[in-house]
Amino acid sequence: MWGYGHYIVFASAAAIGAGIEVAVEQAVGVAHIATAAASAAVTVPSAVYLFTVWLLHTRFDKRGLWHQSVLPAASVAVLVCTLAGHAAVLLAGVVGVIAVAVSVAFRARIVRAGLAGARENA
Repeated sequence: MWGYGHYIVFASAAAIGAGIEVAVEQAVGVAHIATAAASAAVTVPSAVYLFTVWLLHTRFDKRGLWHQSVLPAASVAVLVCTLAGHAAVLLAGVVGVIAVAVSVAFRARIVRAGLAGARENA
């Protein structure tokens, strides 16, 4: 699962770049594709990427239910952004930023708790 799972990570990351190109072409009127389809070209591979990274990497590193659920929740939220029309790509980016910020905040809280525990034991 580890080795072949990375094919999904790399393919979804590449598909995000192609999806951004589709979304840009649709936004400027060159591509004759529905807004929802252009949005899905970015949001679906982004959600696959987030979930696969969680499945292969971060689920082993996170502690606690809330910390563990950041990337799966973000992947669902990114999929929901598909319904936002022209703002879907922007909102998906905002969801990504929020996911990173929440994950960093959880990690900092865990580190502070560990340092406080180490001081008490010393």
